Amino acid sequence: MNVIRKLRNPVLINEWKVRMRSNRAAWVTTLYLLVLGGIVLTFIFLRINFENRYDPDISREIFMFLSILQFGMICLFTPGLTAGVISGERERQTLSVLLTTNLTATKLILGKWLASLSFMIYLVMASLPLYGIVFLYGGISPIQLVQVFGLYLVTMLGLGSVGVLFSTLMKRTGVSIVLTYAFLFAYTAGTFFLYVVAQEMIDYQRRMANLHAMQPNPVWPEWLLSLNPLAVGLHVFEEGVFNRFHDLKAAGNLPFWMIDPYWLYILFFVLLTIGSLELSIYLIKPVRKRLWKR
Repeated sequence: MNVIRKLRNPVLINEWKVRMRSNRAAWVTTLYLLVLGGIVLTFIFLRINFENRYDPDISREIFMFLSILQFGMICLFTPGLTAGVISGERERQTLSVLLTTNLTATKLILGKWLASLSFMIYLVMASLPLYGIVFLYGGISPIQLVQVFGLYLVTMLGLGSVGVLFSTLMKRTGVSIVLTYAFLFAYTAGTFFLYVVAQEMIDYQRRMANLHAMQPNPVWPEWLLSLNPLAVGLHVFEEGVFNRFHDLKAAGNLPFWMIDPYWLYILFFVLLTIGSLELSIYLIKPVRKRLWKR
């Protein structure tokens, strides 16, 4: 009982009660599923084109369309849900009151973080029946379904922790939201841009050194692109720029140093989540230890 009492987070429980007791949660869930389901069913109707048979390849295309659509919505809405959790309390002048209670800084940050993301996770889990409709017709492996939802969860936790960090740093909610979306855009576009620049530099060096075309390129640019959400999302469906990885894996000649981009992405976002939350907890403490001593 003492362990359960220590793990009990009053901020998280209170946020759940306030959010789920209102009619707004039910209406938002219904609207979300109607819009998402309407788009998917329309895509199915247009893709079948009045044919009397259903091709499993069409099911794979629909699954990709649904996954990328929902992944884009997660990247779009998650920063806005978490970027104002601490700065909003500061604007309402209630943050000082929370910090004077028995509530620790760790429980405050984790409670706000999980409470903001819990409803988004609930919406994603509520969309499982839509995936069941597509999964019913074949063409999709259960591993891909698990990987897609794992990608959803890790991305939500990572982007949410970055939003909490900016909310802790900034005094105004508007500024923290803008900075969080700017970080998301710079991170996504920056990793792709650096990958393109690295590939151009490698191609230039190969031309200058007159290397044979069959000699493989270095793998580190692909490691860099493994941090890009869109590239990894396409990689789950064996699409995109990681063709060398898929070819070597299919041939059974995958070297030990060529790590799956999916797991590199998972590892990076886990470290990003832990680092952002730890820094947020440190910054929100009224009295904190110095990081270094003079």
